[in-house]
Amino acid sequence: MTQNSILSSRGMRLARWVPATAVLAETAVGSYWDLARITYVRDVFDKLGYPMYFATILGAAKVAALAAILTPGHPRTKEWAYAGLVFVYGGAAASHIAVGDGPDKWGGPLVFAASTFAVRAALA
Repeated sequence: MTQNSILSSRGMRLARWVPATAVLAETAVGSYWDLARITYVRDVFDKLGYPMYFATILGAAKVAALAAILTPGHPRTKEWAYAGLVFVYGGAAASHIAVGDGPDKWGGPLVFAASTFAVRAALA
């Protein structure tokens, strides 16, 4: 293997793990916020019209997705975990759009949905 191909391989791995780390960190923080039902989550759920028990469901689903993604093996389970996160973030963006929020509210979730989809595709 030449020096260029080694550097290229390392660069590709880094290019894959930067968005993956961002998505996993957001998922971990989001799961904690959902399960703790912090004020921000309560305010957003009230604005969107969702019941608070939905935060518990989302928080638990995010924890399960993290566990599936971070444990070795089980590629089908990882695939479903990534798909679930795309639905979570895509659903958040769609919910904000549905209530008339601007891009400052739905842009972030849309970027995380696209990043999750891209990370899964890159790791395939």
